[in-house]
Amino acid sequence: MNLSFRTDINALRALAVVAVVLFHFKIPGFGGGFVGVDIFFVVSGFLMTQIICSRLANNQFSLVGFYASRLRRIAPALLVLCMALLAFGFVYLPLDDYRDAIKVIKSSLLFSSNFSFLDKGDYFDAPLQANWLLHTWSLSVEWQFYMLYPLLLMACRRGLGTNITGFALISVALISLGASVFFSYSNPAFAFYMLPTRAWELIAGGLVYLYPVRMSKMAGRGLVAFGFVLILLSIFCLSEQNIWPGYLALLPVVGTALILLANEHQLLCHLKPVQFVGTISYSVYLWHWPLVVFLYQCGLLNNWAYLGTAIGLSFALGALSFYLVESKARKTVFHSTSILRYSSVTLAAVGVSAITASVAKDYPNTRFAYVDLGQPDYNSKLYSRECFPNPYEAADCKLGSGEVSVILFGDSHAESTAAAIQAENSGAALLWARGGCPRLLNFEMRDEKLQEQCRTFNAEKTAMLQRSYDGVPVILFSRTGLYSTPSRTNSYSVYFSKEQLRAGQTYAEAYAAEYANTVCAIADNHPIYIVRPIPEMPFNVYKGLNMHARIFPHTTDITIPLEDYRQRVRVANIAIDRAVQQCAAKVLDPTPYLCPEEKCMGSKNGQPLYFDDNHLVDFGNAQLKGLFANVLTKG
Repeated sequence: MNLSFRTDINALRALAVVAVVLFHFKIPGFGGGFVGVDIFFVVSGFLMTQIICSRLANNQFSLVGFYASRLRRIAPALLVLCMALLAFGFVYLPLDDYRDAIKVIKSSLLFSSNFSFLDKGDYFDAPLQANWLLHTWSLSVEWQFYMLYPLLLMACRRGLGTNITGFALISVALISLGASVFFSYSNPAFAFYMLPTRAWELIAGGLVYLYPVRMSKMAGRGLVAFGFVLILLSIFCLSEQNIWPGYLALLPVVGTALILLANEHQLLCHLKPVQFVGTISYSVYLWHWPLVVFLYQCGLLNNWAYLGTAIGLSFALGALSFYLVESKARKTVFHSTSILRYSSVTLAAVGVSAITASVAKDYPNTRFAYVDLGQPDYNSKLYSRECFPNPYEAADCKLGSGEVSVILFGDSHAESTAAAIQAENSGAALLWARGGCPRLLNFEMRDEKLQEQCRTFNAEKTAMLQRSYDGVPVILFSRTGLYSTPSRTNSYSVYFSKEQLRAGQTYAEAYAAEYANTVCAIADNHPIYIVRPIPEMPFNVYKGLNMHARIFPHTTDITIPLEDYRQRVRVANIAIDRAVQQCAAKVLDPTPYLCPEEKCMGSKNGQPLYFDDNHLVDFGNAQLKGLFANVLTKG
């Protein structure tokens, strides 16, 4: 193979970026569009191996020159995007959000943003979906690969010889693939963001270069067709509900590898629009995500007019970035000093970001940004409350006055939704709520302190219900959609020990079994009502309303499609339904109240229903009028 331009690679880039863009803009049918990043990884691995190995073979490889060329390819366009975001944030973002944006700007420019996102949870979950540079995690992975990969190839070539290098790479790839599968279940965030679990995808491309196969034109076309089938199956059949990357990532990776292996330039590859999109794909990838976040935060992601405009603008800005930044950078003569030059510019940008953060903090009047809508009150004003000290950092409270007519047992969602009950409750309610605690008796958590508090609190209150307050209805609230989905990796993540997981049992099955066990433990002497999960918004609602008000002359409301909510809580609802069947419990469904006309409301008439993205405030609770009427009248 030589270094000549390949139209099939450009076609793969075009397919990858279109898939990613349409996925991020929530276009129906592209639920697996995130696999576009995996396509990019394979292509990048192929090209890097081609560049390094061909030059090593001719004794022309320069490690410094390689790093310089990679910087020239990636850094300029990224730098321009970051500086544009810095300026935008200075005008339009609230101070806290602006300082958070500056932090991620710095980590993105230093190609370490994947480490920053690792501790913040699932890629597909709020609040990361509102991070302006979330997509730079893949650039960080690629750069980390660029730093290490030539060293590996050089070491293998010198220590093992040319013929053994491929086998060494196969070994590394298999280890990485195994780690990807393992961590996709045990630590999904690590599996998603980290190089050790992604390296096999890049190496897969490298192996295609190292092991070319001669084949007939007919066989090549067959491989291309099969490769595209695998990729398209990934795009159209997978979704964010799948464990990723894991073994499922083999579909787009193998598909891309087969197309590269075939080296067959199909008719599609020669189409000018396809080649154009492939050429500008990197810049399109850079610019599309901030536009996605902008629509998110303005509540316009479901508005097709704005959606179409933003998609078009993604490609327009990508084209401008390519012609004004990328192409000019590529034409510059590079040498060893290029690293110093680009590094100096990057560090200067980091310094400017830090200075800007200080100015924004110490001299807020220098900024145009302001928050015109204050954050709603978290604590309800609809009832009195008397709380009792406890070692669990929990809300152990009596709400209202008189005889206890209902017990609210759960996490912070029980506390934030209590106003909906007390608004119609003539008596008192007991509130037992520990934020971040699943309503389970036997479970493990990554945060050992939180785990101990949760398990002890749950056990103590469950035992109390087994011997006290006979006949008083118990309403179970919790953020079940969070706890029941292991891919949402954060401090509240739940998992089960090997002893709890029976042979062949999935996490969802184990969760449903334990949830039913917990509900049944208190169902003997209490009517049990389970509230299905409260819909969650993709970002902080009042901040989104503020963003929209600053930029647009008209008002809007924040909504999400009801189907998105249903997909998010699918596993949770299965667990709830099992508990209802086994424990004679009853279900209370908030969706008819909060999700009229197939859309779940984050705000109504410009007024937020939520304190943040998932906790209801008084106005939100007012929408639930009637949901608890049967509980309060019949017990």
